[in-house]
Amino acid sequence: MKTVASSALAMLLNFERALAFCTFAVMLAALIADVVGRELFGQGVFGSVRVAVYALILCALAGFGIATGTGGHLRPRFLDGVLAGPVETAGIRAGQVVSVLILLMLAKASWDVASFSREIGDRDVTLGWLVWPMQVSMPIAFSLSALRHMAYAVWPDLSPIESESIE
Repeated sequence: MKTVASSALAMLLNFERALAFCTFAVMLAALIADVVGRELFGQGVFGSVRVAVYALILCALAGFGIATGTGGHLRPRFLDGVLAGPVETAGIRAGQVVSVLILLMLAKASWDVASFSREIGDRDVTLGWLVWPMQVSMPIAFSLSALRHMAYAVWPDLSPIESESIE
């Protein structure tokens, strides 16, 4: 089971990296198109800035998963060293479980926002697109990170080595 979890986490990380790359490329292309349109034709490309914003949102949410999957996420360090020896592993696991609970609360809250937007038929003012499909990316990202932390709680050796902080 641990091998399956490890493979699934690696595939998820690769997917998030590809998504971040693609959405960053879309954002960049949309902004370049708008600037070229303004400079050459005196008018930007309709909706390009909005498309860039949506691409940025997806890129950031993919980046959230990448940070979690590579140990680059921020975490409070003030309790590091308080638990040492045999209880250190239990403390680390407890921290992972707390992370799971926080992420599931964020997933639920963001799901509620997306559901409400769907119920009222909220649309983007510029493009006329429904807003909720974009908002659904939030509970997905939070839920995937919660699953990742749950795997780290069950199999601590799957946890990435944390990146060093810049001080």
